[in-house]
Amino acid sequence: MSATSPAAAACLLGTRAGFRWFHVEDVRGPALDQLAAEFGLHELAMEDCRNERQRAKLEEYENHLFVIVNTVHFNPEKNECWFGEFDIFVGKDFLISVHDGPSRTVGAVRPKFEADPRLAHPGRLLHALLDCVVDRYLPVLDSIDDRIDALEEEVHRGPSPRLISEIFAIKRALIDFRRVAISMREVINQLLHRTEPWLRSQQAYFRNVYDHIVRALDFVESYRDILTGVLDVHLTATANRTNEIVKALTIFATLALPFLLVTGYFGMNFAGLPLLNHPHGALYVSGGMAAIALVLLWLFKRRGWF
Repeated sequence: MSATSPAAAACLLGTRAGFRWFHVEDVRGPALDQLAAEFGLHELAMEDCRNERQRAKLEEYENHLFVIVNTVHFNPEKNECWFGEFDIFVGKDFLISVHDGPSRTVGAVRPKFEADPRLAHPGRLLHALLDCVVDRYLPVLDSIDDRIDALEEEVHRGPSPRLISEIFAIKRALIDFRRVAISMREVINQLLHRTEPWLRSQQAYFRNVYDHIVRALDFVESYRDILTGVLDVHLTATANRTNEIVKALTIFATLALPFLLVTGYFGMNFAGLPLLNHPHGALYVSGGMAAIALVLLWLFKRRGWF
């Protein structure tokens, strides 16, 4: 194997017992091309590294595996999920991680790699990186759960059009999360069926990562059911509020009907109408209209309409 070029050497995070770990943060810089030439990385995998928003997948090439991992982030203020990409080339004596810019995953795993000689192994280091990414799935779901709880309280206080938009935004976030988690589950499932000795020895650890993803998917389904219930409560509360408004308007319209009838009758341009020339006619008519309104209110109350 040829000597590592200066640009690629700058990406070397550690070496032990012939195993080397490189990390590239500038996906369009020369270091990635130099590592590709040195380790025979496939051109299609290189293209995937430089094209953002790739779904999680595992590809097998002649002397290495190429794994795309999706990280998940949630913004509770906007109720939005967004996803990052973390790429890994792994062979029997090397691992190359690629991320556009600084990576929290590498920052978390590198101290462990330097402190634990056992991580100088392709399968173990791959598991450590995957486990670090998947472990951040549940905190994201916890944030979504907190937002759902807040929405439930707001819905019980009173429905509003804003709550509808937030409920659907969280449902979209859960759908996107589920799509990413299913892709990641498929990647781990493929790793569980690899026959390379350096991967087969880590199957128990990969199964643990697989279980974490399945657990996350279970939470997603539960949260979607809860959101559906919150939406039903919101729609029911909105319908009840509308019914109360319509009921009040109907009562007012019904009470106004006899007033309109009586005033319309006595407003006709005819002579000789009863009480027209009576000195207390206006008072009698007004009292009659008030009596009719009170009788109607009593009937509505007796029937339980309000």
